[in-house]
Amino acid sequence: MFSCAQRRSRRVNPAGSFVFGLRGDLHRICGETSPLPFCIIPQRRMGKPKTNQEPGSSLLSILETRYGLARTTIEKIGAFVVMWATFEGDLERALWQLTNEVPEGTVPTTDTKPVSRLIAMFREEGLKLEGGDWQRIVTLLCDTAKNLAEYRNALVHGRLLPTSVGGGLVLNAAWHGEQRTRDPVTAHIDDNLVGIMLDALQELLVLVRVIASGGTTPNTDPSVLERVPSLQHAYAGAGEVRFLTEAMNSEKY
Repeated sequence: MFSCAQRRSRRVNPAGSFVFGLRGDLHRICGETSPLPFCIIPQRRMGKPKTNQEPGSSLLSILETRYGLARTTIEKIGAFVVMWATFEGDLERALWQLTNEVPEGTVPTTDTKPVSRLIAMFREEGLKLEGGDWQRIVTLLCDTAKNLAEYRNALVHGRLLPTSVGGGLVLNAAWHGEQRTRDPVTAHIDDNLVGIMLDALQELLVLVRVIASGGTTPNTDPSVLERVPSLQHAYAGAGEVRFLTEAMNSEKY
């Protein structure tokens, strides 16, 4: 075992790399006590900078000038992508709680499942429990998560469009006349729209974490059932942003 000083010390190995003993406390983050693995970070030879620009500023400037993305919007997109990964992990733990699964020492049933399948599994298992408010929560949570997942996929895998053609990111578009097996998805992005999706994601993060760490059955837990109004708000906002293209093309828009 390493002492606190040893765990946090930095030393250079013979290969010229910084070795950080990262045995971090995961308990505060994801409710686990397993230590983080050691991380070897190659040592960089810092030469004289060619310009006075901050690292990464050139590409950020292109995103601003060519694609019309404000720095605050870029920050929100980054926050959404990072925290979505946290949601996926918490959703898996919530599933274990619903099914009374003990994953220690085994390969859990959720292993290697894509998030779309985890959402479907949560809906299936959650609706097995009784209670009108609880079943409403399960439906709202899964519907909201589905919209957020599709939005996230467009953010991460979609093609960023310049402001000259409307901006946003488009996934599964048939740019060359090809046929796609999946429907196209557009992620509209500005400070307000990405902020709405961030707020919806925060609501899901709070809810699944309560379910994952709850000591009682979630369908009778007051701290879960009281979140119906806020979850309804998250569902409405996420749906509006996710289907904004369809809404704008509608005659009623």
